[in-house]
Amino acid sequence: MYDISKGFIGAVAVGLILIVGFIGALFCLERIPAGYCGVQYSMNGGVKDEVLTQGWHLVSPTVKVKEFTVANEQLILSKDERSGSEDDDSFNVSTADDASISISFQMSYRFVQEDLVDTYTKFKGMNGDDIVNHRVSAVLKSKISEITTDYSMMDIYSGNRSEINNKLTEYLNKEFRKSFGIEVLDASIIDVHPDAQLQNTIDARVTALQNKQKAEAEQETAKVEAATAMIKAQNEADIALMKAKAEAEANRLIANSVTQGLIDLKEAEARLEHGWVEVTGNSTVVTHQ
Repeated sequence: MYDISKGFIGAVAVGLILIVGFIGALFCLERIPAGYCGVQYSMNGGVKDEVLTQGWHLVSPTVKVKEFTVANEQLILSKDERSGSEDDDSFNVSTADDASISISFQMSYRFVQEDLVDTYTKFKGMNGDDIVNHRVSAVLKSKISEITTDYSMMDIYSGNRSEINNKLTEYLNKEFRKSFGIEVLDASIIDVHPDAQLQNTIDARVTALQNKQKAEAEQETAKVEAATAMIKAQNEADIALMKAKAEAEANRLIANSVTQGLIDLKEAEARLEHGWVEVTGNSTVVTHQ
């Protein structure tokens, strides 16, 4: 006997399979990994405004997805192998004193999620790595020189490096956000590689600067010593003046203390010791008792 319930369940299962198959024909699952976003595009409909974020998404089979990293990335152009390249990726920049000096450079950046559709459209479907390696790198060196030309060779070599790096970060972030949809988090000159001739020039300037600083220090020491000697002499003069004033005051007090009474007392003491003393005019007569 035919089991109606089993037939119903079977029909439902077949229906679900057909529905899932139909949906699968219309949509495909697309996974966006962590740290990435996806730009949707198709040959017929162009680029969609919705950017896919991390996770699984249902997309039409006619839609393609181009992934862009929105995590922090690094671009390193160095003389050694820090950049992952066996080649020397260092490059020359110009300075305010018309020198050209080789540097290693590092930039931390990320693509701005809100600008991804415009970035994809502007660069006609290029992915993030291609934009950085071919478009950003093409203008990076000249953009850096636009900042370094405000600083001397010595500033870049050993002086205002932190100030220069701050200016580079600010300037490149403004320029690359506008041109490439990239936010620059940090841009730094991480090393300087002068050739032998330039190194000799730098060494001479360092020596001259050290000699100048030494001379200035010696002049400052001499000024301090002279000021100290002057203060000491002034103190000694003040002490001598105080002593003189004290002695004068003592003499004045002594002079003021010689009164007629004191004279009479001294005269009486002399009479007791030497006999009678009589003073008459300019003559002095002493008689013994």
